[in-house]
Amino acid sequence: MLAWQRFSEWRLAQKMWNATPTQLPVDRQRLLQQQLARQLLLEQAVVEAAQKSATAMTPELVQAVTHELEPDLRQSGLSAADRTAVIQHHVLMAGQLASISEQVPLPTSAEVERWYQRHAARFCRPEQRLTRHILLTTGNDDAEAVNRQLLVLRRQLQSDTAAFATLAECHSQCPTALEGGLLGWVSRGLLFAPLEQVLFTLHEGELSAPVATDIGWHLLLCEAIRPEMPMVQEDALAKAYDHLLLQRQKEQQRQWLAQLVVNRE
Repeated sequence: MLAWQRFSEWRLAQKMWNATPTQLPVDRQRLLQQQLARQLLLEQAVVEAAQKSATAMTPELVQAVTHELEPDLRQSGLSAADRTAVIQHHVLMAGQLASISEQVPLPTSAEVERWYQRHAARFCRPEQRLTRHILLTTGNDDAEAVNRQLLVLRRQLQSDTAAFATLAECHSQCPTALEGGLLGWVSRGLLFAPLEQVLFTLHEGELSAPVATDIGWHLLLCEAIRPEMPMVQEDALAKAYDHLLLQRQKEQQRQWLAQLVVNRE
């Protein structure tokens, strides 16, 4: 097998079973080879089309493809020469698919406006909370002793939350201590689940009870709340345009690939 074929085999096994091809039992190896045969046929067809059309391998494209493949290439065990061959193979495919995407008509202003009006609810800035944080890690220490230490800090803050930044600088074991424990404006999905659950129940200016996670005990202060609100229309229309264009490009690629397979059969 060529380098790009071995890489595709390795990548497919990782995607399907998080294993290398040689680690798979016989039945899964058989299934892998069936899937791989179709994929290799398609990849080869795309590369041949790129070679016929003399697809340009720009430095920007090479850099983008290399960056995308780098984590998998590091784990694949391929030699430096094989990695170069794999990158060249994928650059040709990416360039060809990009050239196919360029053939789609661009969305008009009217189309973007209509799509935006039908999906306006998607274009909202999520609720955010301006948050400060004190972390006391447990490590080898007694978790309950650390919790008691955090409760002492909490009692000090109950009458004066303005002192939170100072106490965070002195006591927090999180890198944010350098900025008074400031996490900034936090949306859902950014924190550990236990922290997020507590933070989004706090009122403005409210201090949390100690919250436990795998790394220690946390104290949160919600300094301000920025409610969910519609995105500025200009920004929303720009995102709507990008969405419509991407969908058209994907559909154009899908149709082209389907026809490519038919032509080879």
